[in-house]
Amino acid sequence: MNLKNILVLTASIVSLSVNAQIETGVYFSNDRKFVDIIEDLGNPLEGNPVMIVKTFVPKHGSYIWYLNESKAKNTALLDDIPKDLHSGIYLEDHGGIVLVMTFKDFAKGLSQPRYLINYCEIADADNNGFPEFYLTYFEESDGLDVKPLKVIVYTKNNSKTFSKSKITAWLPFQPEDKYREEMDDNFRLLPKAIKMRAENILKEAKEGIN
Repeated sequence: MNLKNILVLTASIVSLSVNAQIETGVYFSNDRKFVDIIEDLGNPLEGNPVMIVKTFVPKHGSYIWYLNESKAKNTALLDDIPKDLHSGIYLEDHGGIVLVMTFKDFAKGLSQPRYLINYCEIADADNNGFPEFYLTYFEESDGLDVKPLKVIVYTKNNSKTFSKSKITAWLPFQPEDKYREEMDDNFRLLPKAIKMRAENILKEAKEGIN
């Protein structure tokens, strides 16, 4: 999926929302808006952003989602320039930003986490007027061991706090291994529409890897 398709997908997400005023933009380093966000709000995370997503949610405010990469702190051999992942969701507040949720994963040994940028998205799957944040990444590693593909879902509940849910696909690379999926307890409690959205993202990301 290229940038054009990502923007089309974003537009579709917005148009399908019950609240048509939800506005979401996806920005990369060659976009002027990407530069504007960094100049106005800074980069609150370690490393450099590879993608910034901004969404305005009526009655809730404007949220900024940074997906950053930094030089790996640990020794890692799978990549010539191994990277650690740092992601954060922030709420704009009085000219600054307030932390909502953060995520980290680190390269180590023969393991290298990688964002699947085409499958990191914001959507209001349950049409409740507040979107979910879907972070998708793959844990590459050397050898033929099963490898995890993960979709992390950040949702805002009735108490106005965010919660984290996760579904993981274990991808086999040997005939004797079998594909399997694992859901954490929070994921099982999600509304059906959100679970289906995450499962579809997982399926599409898996097909993209294969």
